Amino acid sequence: MDGSLFVLLLLSGLFWSSSALSRQYHYINVRMSWPEAQSYCREKYTDLATVDTMADVNRLVNIVDAGYSGSVWIGLKRGTQKRLAWSNGENISSPYSNWASGEPNENTYCVAYFYGYWYDMGCSYGRYFTCYKENIGYILVKIAKNWSDAQSYCRQYYTDLPTIHNADENNQLTKILLPGYYMWFGLFLDSWEWSDKWSLLFRNWAAGPPSLGSGDCVGMSGTNSGKWAPESCDLKYPFICHGWPSSSTYQYQFMNESMTWQDAQSYCRARFTDLATADTMSDASLLVNTVDAGYSGSVWIGLHSGTEYRWVWSIGTQFQYSVWGPGEPNGDGECVRSFNGSWYDESCSTVLPFVCFNDSSGFIITETAMTWRDAQSYCRQHHTDLVSISSAEQQNLISNQESLWIGLFRDSWEWSDKWSRFFRNWAADQPSQSSGSGDCVGISTTDSGKWAQYSCDLKRPFICYGADTLIKKQIVRLKLSCNGECTLNEPSLQTAILNEISEKLKSRGLKSDSKISWRKREGGEVFHREIKRTKSSNNKCNKK
Repeated sequence: MDGSLFVLLLLSGLFWSSSALSRQYHYINVRMSWPEAQSYCREKYTDLATVDTMADVNRLVNIVDAGYSGSVWIGLKRGTQKRLAWSNGENISSPYSNWASGEPNENTYCVAYFYGYWYDMGCSYGRYFTCYKENIGYILVKIAKNWSDAQSYCRQYYTDLPTIHNADENNQLTKILLPGYYMWFGLFLDSWEWSDKWSLLFRNWAAGPPSLGSGDCVGMSGTNSGKWAPESCDLKYPFICHGWPSSSTYQYQFMNESMTWQDAQSYCRARFTDLATADTMSDASLLVNTVDAGYSGSVWIGLHSGTEYRWVWSIGTQFQYSVWGPGEPNGDGECVRSFNGSWYDESCSTVLPFVCFNDSSGFIITETAMTWRDAQSYCRQHHTDLVSISSAEQQNLISNQESLWIGLFRDSWEWSDKWSRFFRNWAADQPSQSSGSGDCVGISTTDSGKWAQYSCDLKRPFICYGADTLIKKQIVRLKLSCNGECTLNEPSLQTAILNEISEKLKSRGLKSDSKISWRKREGGEVFHREIKRTKSSNNKCNKK
C-alpha cells in the first residue's frame, strides 16, 4: 500500500482526468441566455460544453445546424482568478520561468521571447513566432502575426505554440530565435473558467485573450472556424451541452411476460422506444430495481452479439490514443495490460495489479492482483472505473510500473437501439468465448444485476425503455340535459355519473388501471349551463 500511496501523491499535480474521453456533445437548437443554457445542460446531461483540443472545436462546429451562422454558447465564463497558462491547455505547474528583470509588469495578456527572456506584451502586436511539433521540435516562423493568429497558424500547420517547462527547453528555443526580435511563444494570461470546473486551459479566441468589459460568457462562432468571443450572458443563443443523457432520460419499464429476445425487441419498439440500454452503473442498478420483487430469474435487455470487434474502454468509450507494444495486439486475450510504457493484450483471467481512476483523486494504483473483471468491479465500487488513457502524458504516469490492468478490452456486442456507448456489466465468467453460448444478453436479478449471454430463443421477462405510447390523456366534452332544476355541480351527483361512465367504458375494453376524472373550470365547477340563443327576426343593426 505504501507504493500505491506514493504514486497517488506523485500524480496529484499532473493528473488529467480521462473523463474527457467520455465527453459527448449535444447541440440544443433553442435560444437561451447563458445561465439558462447552463441549467438546462446540468439537468439533462453534464454541463455546457467543455473543450480540450482543436479536434473538439471541429466536432462542435460540425454538430451546429448547417443553416445557423450566429454564436453558440459553450461552457466558458469569466472567473475571478488570473493565472498564466500555456496555449496547449496546460496550467503553469512547474516552478520554472525566465522573466526579464521587472517582468511581468504591464498586466497584458500575452508573452514574448527576447534574447532568452520573457516579456509580457499586448497581444495585438505583429511579431515573428515559433511553433512546436511532436517528434520534430521547435520551428521558427518569420511571418509577423499577432499572438492569436500565430497560435492559429501553429495549430493548423504544426501542433501549437511552444510550451517551456525547464531551462533546457528554454535554451533549445533560444538557439533558433533571431537575435534582436521579440517573438511569440505559448504563454498567456488567462482569467476564464469552465462551467464544469475542468482544469485544462485550452482556448480558441478569435482575437486573442479578451480584456475586462468585453462580456462575461463565451460564444462560439458557427462559421469562423469555431473561434470564440466574449458575449453578454443575457443574450439568447442556441447552445451545446456535453455528457451522456442523465439516467432519468431512460424510463425503464419491466414487462413481466416471457418472450424470446426478438419478440421482446419487437414489443418494446412497438409500445416504447426499444429494449433497455444502459450507460452507467447507476443505470445497471436502476434496471435491477425495475424488476418485480417476486421475480428472481434473468431478464432480457437490449444488448446482443454484433459482427464488429473493436477495442473500447471500460467507462464506455471507444479509444483513439494507443501505445501498443511491437506486434500487439497479437490475440493473447481480450483485456489489456500496460507494461513499461506499452500495451499488451492478455487473457482476462490473468491476475494483475491494476489502475483505477477517480473523478476527484486521479489515477490510483492498487497492488492487490485480480482478474480484469474483478479489477473492474473493484474500481467501480470504490472509485469511478478502470483507468482510460487518452494521451502520452497520461500514459507516462504509469510507464515505469510493473504489468497493470488498464480499462481497455475487446468488445463485439451492440445495443438494439444502435447506441454507440460501450458500457458493459458482465458477470465474472462472461461473455463466454465458446461457440453456442448465446447471442443475447440478460441481467441477473440476484448477482448484483450482472450480465450474461443466453440463447435468444429462450423466453424471459424483459425491460423496455421510453414512454408508453399506449398511455394517453384524452379530453371528452359531454352534453347532458335535465328536467326541472339541474344540480349537476353537486359533488355526489358528479361522482355517481363518473362511476357509471367508468363502468360503461370498462365493458368496452378500457384498462382496469385507467383513471377518469372531471376537468374543473375556474371557480371549481365542472358543468355550465348552455344558453340557447334565439335568432332575431331583424338581422339589421340599429344605428344611432
